[in-house]
Amino acid sequence: MKKHWKKTFGRILLLTICCCTLLAGSAFATTDGGAVVTASALNLRSEPNTGSAITTVAYRNQPVIVQERRADNWYKVIYNGTEGYMSADYLNHADTLNSAELGTGTIKGYGVRLRAGASLDSQILGHYSTGTNLKILGVSGAWYCVELGGINGYVYSDYVTLNKQTTAAPIIRNDGQKFVDTAMQYIGVPYVWAGTSPYGFDCSGLVYYCCKLNGYNINRTAASIYYNGVYVDRQNLQPGDAICFWNGSYTEIGHVGFYIGDGKFIHASSGAGYVTINSLSENYYNSHYYGARRIAN
Repeated sequence: MKKHWKKTFGRILLLTICCCTLLAGSAFATTDGGAVVTASALNLRSEPNTGSAITTVAYRNQPVIVQERRADNWYKVIYNGTEGYMSADYLNHADTLNSAELGTGTIKGYGVRLRAGASLDSQILGHYSTGTNLKILGVSGAWYCVELGGINGYVYSDYVTLNKQTTAAPIIRNDGQKFVDTAMQYIGVPYVWAGTSPYGFDCSGLVYYCCKLNGYNINRTAASIYYNGVYVDRQNLQPGDAICFWNGSYTEIGHVGFYIGDGKFIHASSGAGYVTINSLSENYYNSHYYGARRIAN
């Protein structure tokens, strides 16, 4: 009886350990799918706010690994082996991201299983131990799609250490991107004539406020903002450039906003009634385009 009890207890203990291991793997998964950058350039920051240090810059259509989708509209991500934060406004998230070329890494652990699919029920293709090199080809939920020893399969992300990529030195962005990052926080804020606060903006009030918040004192009205900074040709626009438009009679400047990249700009629109984004290719804005000024250093 005593021997039978010990045997039964051993089985229960083993099952408990296995269950706890599986639950721990699910609870502490290091990935939440992937994402693709949709902006012309997107900063990877050290903290989830626009005032934190810029670690590096990712560009349109480049993939990132998503670790956490936060409630404050920031994603915790890994880009080129570096962990940081990116604005969710400029990322297209997907639970599965294939053929993404996400870098390289190594196995951490012993007897780590390479599986045919992204699930614990999938066929086991092999067992690998700490230090085994692999290439990351994509991400599916909490799993990495990898090439390991000439075999393609899936490894649970908790058992992979990513290598930092030896790429070119980070590009230092000028303060124009800061203007854009600040303005993006106020999408949907009501249009208020003469408004210069988060309670309401007119077009020049938004530009004036975002510049001032980032250490630049500029003129207040749309027409006078055109005399700040330096002239920029339309073909050479960068994020943060102030774009000015003729008013309805074509006699003077009557509207202004910030270029954000990809042929789009953010502005406080009296027509929409709030801060919004439009395309320069839209008929009205294309025909009323006057010129642009680069205010940032």
